[in-house]
Amino acid sequence: METLKLIFQLGVLFSAFAFVWFWVKLLIILLAPPNYRNNIRYFLQLMYSLFLGTLVLKFFLTDEPISEQLDFLLLSLLIYFLYLIRNIGSPQRKFMFQMNNQVIEQLKTKAEWEWTVAILSLMVTVVWVFYPVPLDSRATVWFYERTNEVIAFPVIGWFFKIAGFFFVIATILRFMAGLTYLFARSGNHR
Repeated sequence: METLKLIFQLGVLFSAFAFVWFWVKLLIILLAPPNYRNNIRYFLQLMYSLFLGTLVLKFFLTDEPISEQLDFLLLSLLIYFLYLIRNIGSPQRKFMFQMNNQVIEQLKTKAEWEWTVAILSLMVTVVWVFYPVPLDSRATVWFYERTNEVIAFPVIGWFFKIAGFFFVIATILRFMAGLTYLFARSGNHR
């Protein structure tokens, strides 16, 4: 039950932060010179992933020693990583772009970038577990406070709690699909 509660809380956190980040990203893009707007999206994706990692840690880490909450920390980091790679290699996306080789090449490059961002963000977040100085930076504290304010807001907060519920269902379904895939692959190798 504690695992489902953790997944739910992370789902609420992810959806609320995505809402806050949308507005920050929009402001940055609008303030950026038009010829840099396309190039800045990669930087913004990396920043989104890194700030989300700090929020996961700020949400998770309390005054208790890490050794007492190691299992939930590892689960949180796994869910965070799965969240970052959720759309990489999506079969629907591949199907939509099968006709144009140039578009397929762009998708391949985008997928490589997304893998790089996800792995790099996870590695940096793990380092921050042991050296938590960035968790107290002004930017992280600002995002943490704004995200908590959005979650606590009476009407809007319920939307994020509903999103958290669907996040739990989607996470369980992805986990079951992954297990099914692994069992099917192991059955074929016998």
